[in-house]
Amino acid sequence: MIIYIQIILIVVLLLILAALYIEERQKKAINIPRGRLTHFWDGRERRRFVRVSANIPVIYSLPKGSSNLIVRGTKDISIGGICITITEKLSPRSNISLAIEITGGAEPIIASGEVAWTKENTEIDDKEGIRYFDTGIEFKGIIPKDKERLFALIREHENKQRGQD
Repeated sequence: MIIYIQIILIVVLLLILAALYIEERQKKAINIPRGRLTHFWDGRERRRFVRVSANIPVIYSLPKGSSNLIVRGTKDISIGGICITITEKLSPRSNISLAIEITGGAEPIIASGEVAWTKENTEIDDKEGIRYFDTGIEFKGIIPKDKERLFALIREHENKQRGQD
């Protein structure tokens, strides 16, 4: 008889523990933020080419007859394109010619490209009120010799960045 009472007591205690567990789970479920997943980033870099941060002197010109203009700065560069900061907003798909200066006084790397995107840069605080635009340019034409020199330039900047990390 005592064994039956002990078994009943154990069953009752298990039921109470189960009820407490369910109640606790329901309280936690209320505080869980909810949302709908429409897409996700799988952690892979989607760019076709590795980009390196670099501030390289660049001169650019547009086919519409404007004179050569010096870039305020570059943000990054890859074998497939460059991001430059300039004072004019260029339209996507505009053609552009670039002369990328390299250290040591060697001939600049000459490339033609197409504007991929333009975004106003609000990080630059110019006292004269000049607006600056970060402009992504995809290289469209570059001779093989200059492509090799560009690759060497990118590798040099990549090695410098690795040395700083």
